[in-house]
Amino acid sequence: MNRLMLIAVTLAAILAPSFCASEPAGTCTPDNCKIEDNCRCSSGSGPFEGDLTEYPQLVTLAFDEAVTDDIYGLWNDLLLSRSNPDGNPIGATFFVPHEYTNYQRVNDLYNLGFEIAVHSVSKNPLQSYWRTASESLLEQEFGGQKQIISKFANIPEDHILGVRTPQLQFAGNDSILAYRAANLTYDSSWPTLPSKPLFPYTLDYLSTQECNLGGSCPNEAFPGFWVLPILDLHSADGGWCNTLSSCNVTGSVDDIANWLCNEIDIVRNSTRAPLTLSVNSYWFNFTENSLAGLTKCLDTLQESKDVFLVTQKQVIEWVSNPVKIEDFKTDDAEDQQTNCNQYNCLLDKGGEKRYMKACAPCPAVYPWLGNPNGDKP
Repeated sequence: MNRLMLIAVTLAAILAPSFCASEPAGTCTPDNCKIEDNCRCSSGSGPFEGDLTEYPQLVTLAFDEAVTDDIYGLWNDLLLSRSNPDGNPIGATFFVPHEYTNYQRVNDLYNLGFEIAVHSVSKNPLQSYWRTASESLLEQEFGGQKQIISKFANIPEDHILGVRTPQLQFAGNDSILAYRAANLTYDSSWPTLPSKPLFPYTLDYLSTQECNLGGSCPNEAFPGFWVLPILDLHSADGGWCNTLSSCNVTGSVDDIANWLCNEIDIVRNSTRAPLTLSVNSYWFNFTENSLAGLTKCLDTLQESKDVFLVTQKQVIEWVSNPVKIEDFKTDDAEDQQTNCNQYNCLLDKGGEKRYMKACAPCPAVYPWLGNPNGDKP
């Protein structure tokens, strides 16, 4: 069995979704929720035995904007020359929205070993849209985008496991129901305060995580569905922030690099909870020295022997089977490859024209909600 097949089988066992009817979630205890049953309580306690410094600090760089040629070039320059302490290339997770995305570049990112996940079809900018959306609409948003990515970037559907909702806004249980209908197996949309760090957990039982962003959070049982909490960072004004751009940290290259590396060290020297750093390219446009500061911090991390830059699905794998640094091995990008026969499409979207670069023949119209294959004129 080759490594790619082994990874797929392992993830299928760990992240297999459950489609039984949801019911009110009960209280989670170590007795009724065991990791060998793909269940983990929401908790600030890590899966460590003994000295936690013997275990890796996992960090995920997460991106959630359209993958264009320019964006691809930016992330390519930032990420490709880097490796983890085990010698393998670093990982990152791309939550891909639909509009303006170049699916040939998404295929390139996948072939480089990065994780491709879902960020919706429309990426509607209104928080109220996501808070009040019906389960049916959310299925079109998230399930539809999974189909679009799979078809037009030529990525196997069973390799597209994760989801982040725009604006980090839940519609309560309907969000998770829509995720499960699309065979998505984890969410990365739920922030938690630095004072209340949490490790990834499943929704078999009631979450203890606070619902901070105004939407309604799930309170039913969704066995085997994982939540990867976004641990907030400390912002420039003394508050908290869940994306690097919203932290409003300014200053010299060293100022920004030192702030970010210090945020990582705070977690590394306390709980070692997996940390997600959400990066958007517009941060570089309005904050001087931000790109250079991020680059310098990543350069500093390269000198570390215990900080690993990994994908979100690698985080779940590790939490499910926590090993020490000496035994931790990240994925080899060479095992993740698909072809891309390139098609450059000019398509109609409700009377407007959209260009779409794809790895599949051009559809009749621009793919959209309710028409992910673009085959309904």
